[in-house]
Amino acid sequence: MEEIRRRVREIIARISRIDIQELADDVNVREELGIDSLMAMEIIATIERKLEIHIDEEHYTDIETIGEFIDLVTGLCRNRHG
Repeated sequence: MEEIRRRVREIIARISRIDIQELADDVNVREELGIDSLMAMEIIATIERKLEIHIDEEHYTDIETIGEFIDLVTGLCRNRHG
């Protein structure tokens, strides 16, 4: 799961053009990083494609921090692999 956590951070950093060092688990995605809905859609689409998972929009709307988003993705990956 550490590999997945790293890949998710890399994708977020690349798309948002934010230094990966700033993507601590407790950082608020919208308020502190300023990731808007268009950027979020691009991040989600890229993660879905690269990790072969599906992220329901209803799950994403409840996410506030980088850590919560990464936990969601790793949970989906874990469920996919059984």
